[in-house]
Amino acid sequence: MKKDWSPGSSSSTDLVVVGHIGRPHGVAGFVTVHPETDHPGRFSPGSRMRAGGRTLVVAARRSHRGRLLVKFEGIEDRTQAESLRGCQLTISIDERRPLGPDEYWPDQLVGLEVRAAGAGMVGRVVDVVEGAAQDRLVVEKPGGRRVEVPFVRALVPRVDLQERFVEVVPLEGMF
Repeated sequence: MKKDWSPGSSSSTDLVVVGHIGRPHGVAGFVTVHPETDHPGRFSPGSRMRAGGRTLVVAARRSHRGRLLVKFEGIEDRTQAESLRGCQLTISIDERRPLGPDEYWPDQLVGLEVRAAGAGMVGRVVDVVEGAAQDRLVVEKPGGRRVEVPFVRALVPRVDLQERFVEVVPLEGMF
């Protein structure tokens, strides 16, 4: 599972959240950024993104005490930086990085039918929970009960985006 997505993203806007702007840092226009992406180059100088209806271009980035600090072109002082506080940083869905084999964007998985080996349809993926050890698919069963399935090959051996389903190997009592 990869980041660079927003649970609120939709096909009508085709935008995904890649970060949130926090408070200004210093007097030269830097802001703290809370990344929502696993793409290491997302905030490199020259990168473009949108915030509050305007396009921002990264002029510089650095780290300070474990925080990402970003300076955008045209933001020259603390007052201008303050005007960005609280903005979501978004990119077009088409600007996401290419995925490797067996990688999926969470928004590709939400809505897929869930089929259990030998048992047919058992529910639908309604959410993806990112975890430190592994991500989990939140599956809503008929009747509304939800279960979380660890998104590992042993339990989810097949994802078919063309046919719009995932196959799961249910643990005893899961479904």
